[in-house]
Amino acid sequence: MKRLVLTLSAALAMAGAAYGQTLTVWTTFQDLSLDWLREQAASFSDGFGVDVEIVRFDVNELKQRALVGAPEGEAGDVFVGVPHEQLGEMIAVGIPLDMTAYATSAYVEDLSDQARLGFTVGGRLYGLPMSVEGPALVVNTDLVAEVPRTYDEMLAAAEALTTPDTFGFMFDDANFYFAYAWLRTFGGYVFGRDGSGSIDPGDVGLANEGAVAGAEALRELHFDRDLIPSDTDYEIANDLFADGALAMIYTGPWSIPEYRAAGLHVTVVPVPPLADGTPFSGFMEVHGAVVNGFSDLALEAANFAKWVTRSEAQVSLARLSGRIPVSLSALEQVRDDPIVSGFGAALLDAEPIPNVPEMGRVWQPMGSALAAILKNEDADVAATLSRAVDDILDR
Repeated sequence: MKRLVLTLSAALAMAGAAYGQTLTVWTTFQDLSLDWLREQAASFSDGFGVDVEIVRFDVNELKQRALVGAPEGEAGDVFVGVPHEQLGEMIAVGIPLDMTAYATSAYVEDLSDQARLGFTVGGRLYGLPMSVEGPALVVNTDLVAEVPRTYDEMLAAAEALTTPDTFGFMFDDANFYFAYAWLRTFGGYVFGRDGSGSIDPGDVGLANEGAVAGAEALRELHFDRDLIPSDTDYEIANDLFADGALAMIYTGPWSIPEYRAAGLHVTVVPVPPLADGTPFSGFMEVHGAVVNGFSDLALEAANFAKWVTRSEAQVSLARLSGRIPVSLSALEQVRDDPIVSGFGAALLDAEPIPNVPEMGRVWQPMGSALAAILKNEDADVAATLSRAVDDILDR
């Protein structure tokens, strides 16, 4: 520990340590992730002489308490496990400390580009990413002897595995959160970006040529290949996989404990690329540490945020709780874990859910459009998506 502290202290701004004061950490973590955070807090306290108190809240409760309490000096000094989508509301109130000057170049360069974008607003870094979460292809290796190398091979294998007793490939494809991977991979996008790299909510790419092609590829799974019944939702697909009756599913790491409890042998990989090599990727959520800029201990809070997001900490978090690191070097160190490394590979190029309030306008129109497209073989895909985009822009 002494050697680790001495090594890290060169990168941390440690002037004015808050001896005799207590740093309050609000977190959304629970179970094994919370155990990990307590261990990290203890090591931070031992190394830097700052007492740490940890208080847990549900995700939305933490956000609401921070929005109301932080400007009044009645909130935690640092928030751990904050989803990147909540940054917009927090920034509007002036809560997050700009971490651009605190983050070392080594830390930033070790982040995946997309994970960094999740916590970047207006070119400034308003938190330190530590883990990601999102869907990938989960494969029952007792049913699939060799993971398909291309998307077309995956569909062919799924057709061969669709029998009276088993299904080959299925997921909640009327849910825009999952379906976006198809729209994005074929060339669609939610919002464009302006010249500064900031999200442009006036530029919606969910009815362009690529989005239409992606929606048609989804419809192919229903009507041309007969892989996904029209009434399929998340629960149906998940239950079939957990029962060993589904060979491949597009889902996230939250499903793995249930599959393991069912005794399944699974591996995780990105959805295989298109024939031209285009990689499949959709949405992801980035979690990180946000420093309360209203805190009297902002410096100590920034140091704590850096402590729990360093590469070594991400490795230990992944080993203990299965969370997916954003550090490229940490991902390399967990290559022996097929679940963590599989999701890590799938999410490297995934898009952080846009962290702007306008994203709230997208979910309902796109969900309705997908339902219409996937339940009606005669639906006009381009017209249906265009109406959805008009609805998004008019709200």
